[in-house]
Amino acid sequence: MRDTPSSNNTGPQPIDIEAVGDLRGLRLFLDRYEQEILRPVELPAVLSAYWFANRGQFRELLQLDAGLSANAALMPFADASLSVGREQLRLLKPMYDQRMVQRFRKCVVAGEARGWSPVVFGIFLSIHSVPVREGLVQFGTRLWSGLVNGARESRRLPEGECTELLGEYLDRLPGWIEEVVAESMGEEGARLAAVS
Repeated sequence: MRDTPSSNNTGPQPIDIEAVGDLRGLRLFLDRYEQEILRPVELPAVLSAYWFANRGQFRELLQLDAGLSANAALMPFADASLSVGREQLRLLKPMYDQRMVQRFRKCVVAGEARGWSPVVFGIFLSIHSVPVREGLVQFGTRLWSGLVNGARESRRLPEGECTELLGEYLDRLPGWIEEVVAESMGEEGARLAAVS
């Protein structure tokens, strides 16, 4: 069974952490994740959730959460993202007096929202008044550390090389964050400039 007539199978393949078996495979996975998910989807989602929460735009938060649910590229990572998002909501329990958190949690419990990690993290940044760039660095650092360390432990990859690899991706993170923030200030994001 062949997907394409080409022998090099150039069609897009799903991003699969389970297929990682060595450092080269991990690097290829991280490169694709960075290009196809982190930069175009997750960092902008955290930023949008932050702004929506700052402004009390609850309907927009729900739409953002639904939009992530409709993104096919995220489906291989849905269980992990939803698990992290829901755990973050649980940790915010002492802050349920915050109306936004309480409403969003109720929607997740009722099945009206899924609780994607980028959305919950953006809400967290907003209610704790964390500067947006600092918060995006925290999000990216946790994500990269989780992916690299998880692969290192499950595949028994060399710790030193994994630490070096993690450092490479963390070094690039501030540049991607600046790109996402700058794009948010463009046509559609111009309304955000007054808040940043």
